[in-house]
Amino acid sequence: MRSLIKKLISVTNISFARISTVRHASSKSDAQKPKEEPKNVEQIKKNICVEKYEGVTTINIDRQMTRNSLDEATLREMTEAINAFDKDAEAKVLVFNGEGGSFCSGFDLDEVGEKGYHTLVDAASRLLRRPLCDKPTIAAVTGYAVGEGFELALACDLRVIEDTAVLGCLGRRFGAPQSLYGGRRLTSLIGLSRALDLLMTGRPISGCDANVMGLACKLTTTGTALGESIKLAKSLIKFPQNALIMDKLAAVNSQLNPNSEESMRDEAVMQSLLGSAIEDLNQGIKKFQGGIGKHGKFYKLTDVPLKDWELEDSVEEVIVKEDEDKKKKA
Repeated sequence: MRSLIKKLISVTNISFARISTVRHASSKSDAQKPKEEPKNVEQIKKNICVEKYEGVTTINIDRQMTRNSLDEATLREMTEAINAFDKDAEAKVLVFNGEGGSFCSGFDLDEVGEKGYHTLVDAASRLLRRPLCDKPTIAAVTGYAVGEGFELALACDLRVIEDTAVLGCLGRRFGAPQSLYGGRRLTSLIGLSRALDLLMTGRPISGCDANVMGLACKLTTTGTALGESIKLAKSLIKFPQNALIMDKLAAVNSQLNPNSEESMRDEAVMQSLLGSAIEDLNQGIKKFQGGIGKHGKFYKLTDVPLKDWELEDSVEEVIVKEDEDKKKKA
C-alpha cells in the first residue's frame, strides 16, 4: 500500500509530509553519534499516524494485531488528530485508513471488559459529532470495517470500499449497542428497511453488497481503497470550498440533526436501555474471550443441550433411515 501511494505521489507531484509516526526509527546520522546513557523516559507507542499530501490529511489506524481495534489510547489520539485537522487552514479533506489490510474492527472488547463500556464511549465522544467534521471526510474501507469501525465509516461523508471488504454490526453477537450514532447514520444512508436488516441480524456484508445498498461512492479492487480515496480527495480540493461545505452541512443536518420531540423521546428511550445492554455486553465479552464468535462467526454462539424428547426423535429417525436402506439393498 505504501508503494502505491509513493507511485501516486510521484505521478501527481504531491508533496508528502509525515506528521506523526508509529515506529521509532533511527537515521544514519543517529548511528554516527556516540551512544548516550539510557534515561528513565517512558516510551509511548502511537496507535495512529497522520500524513499530509498537500491539502489531503490521512489518519491511519495502526493496531494491526487486533485488526485495528479501538482502545482508549487510540481513541484519544484520534480525537487530537481530528481536532488538529479542523484547526489546520491548509487541510481541506480528511481520509481515514487502516494499516495492514483492515479498516477498523471496532472497540477493543478486552479493554471494554477491563475498563468498562463507558470509558471507551467517553474517549470516542469526538466521533459522535454530526457531521464528523465541517470539511469533507472520506473512509478508505479495506478488510474488516465492523462494530464501531463500521460506524466510523458511516460517520464519514464518503466511502471508497474495496469489493472484498467486510462490513457490519458484528457486535450484535455479544450484545454491543451502536455506540456512535450508527443506527441513525445507517438509516439515513440506505433507508429504514435495509438498515433494520443489518442492525437487527448483525449479518456481515461484502463491499459489493455495500455498493448495491448505496454505502459506497466508489467500489474498488483489493489494495486500492487508500489510493482511490486520495484521488477523490484531490478532486474535491479543486472546488471552491465554501459552497461545498455549506451544501454538505445542509444535507447532513436535514437527516441527522432533526430537532423534534420524537427524536428527543427516542434518545431518552435508548438511554434507559443502555444499562441492560451493557450487562449483556459484559456477558458477550466473556464469550469472546473464551473463543466464541471470533473471526466473524455467527454459529455456535450459545451451547443449547438437546432435551430428552429431541434425542429420542433423532434416534428414531436414524433407525428408520437404516431400515429403509436395508430394504433397498434387499
